Amino acid sequence: MTTPLTSTNSPAPAHGPARYRTTAHGIQVVIPTRCPSGQHRLTTNTCRIYETESTLHVACLACAEAASTEHTWSLTTQGRAALSAEFDDQPYLDLLRPRQSS
Repeated sequence: MTTPLTSTNSPAPAHGPARYRTTAHGIQVVIPTRCPSGQHRLTTNTCRIYETESTLHVACLACAEAASTEHTWSLTTQGRAALSAEFDDQPYLDLLRPRQSS
């Protein structure tokens, strides 16, 4: 599943680097399938993806609506550009595991 990317201006501290894959469709950024709080599954309908300078932000709409302080992943892009995104937790297990034990 892929989703187009949009841009806006909203700073946030980075959680770590964004992960990428090269497919027949070009470079895709990989997005975690769970929100930072671990409560919700992220899909094209349940999150908003936007970019600021060299950071990709993935906001969980349910957490944002509930005013959760952990509603957005912020992943550094280091200037890499992707035309689409793919959801997969595997490349982000290092970020997800510590949150599960909270």
